[in-house]
Amino acid sequence: MDVQKLWLKISGSITFYLKYYDKELSNEELLKDYLEYTLNEEDGKYQYLDKQTFEYIDLDDEIVDKAKKAFMERLEKRRLKEPKEEVKEVAPIKNNVISFSKYKNKK
Repeated sequence: MDVQKLWLKISGSITFYLKYYDKELSNEELLKDYLEYTLNEEDGKYQYLDKQTFEYIDLDDEIVDKAKKAFMERLEKRRLKEPKEEVKEVAPIKNNVISFSKYKNKK
């Protein structure tokens, strides 16, 4: 498989993974999870499963490093775009009772 086509597939898998990532995990934990989920490691070599042919493709170190770098960059961009959750203090509700005495005396 052509290196450029392979990179497009890996890049697409990064994008798909980051759509639904766990916001509780740290960047390093997410990278580790992505590598386990997408790029299977056996005997120190990473492999990518091509979903069209269902064949494993051996990856060289250069493309794995490129994938790691791209993953971290995209993850940081997503984290910056996340809305900051501000803790809003709930104001206690006081005097939220309707006084019917006002309306009784208006005849």
